[in-house]
Amino acid sequence: MAKRKMPNISARFGSRYGSTLRKRWNIIMIKKTMRYECPQCMHKKLEWISVGVWRCRKCGFKIAGGAYEPFLSRKIR
Repeated sequence: MAKRKMPNISARFGSRYGSTLRKRWNIIMIKKTMRYECPQCMHKKLEWISVGVWRCRKCGFKIAGGAYEPFLSRKIR
């Protein structure tokens, strides 16, 4: 029997929208749903509220960060 690939988060789209857009959407959704550490209480409870707004589920601390990750990985010029 052939080995099957594990489905990724964009598998629900099937063959629609093109492979490049599905790959980009997959990367964004993985970054958005990852668990991030709160800078105040140091617990991995930071959740995405809206574009650029993140909140800790434990202490309620809100920060403004990147659109899909709370801390930008590269410097903005």
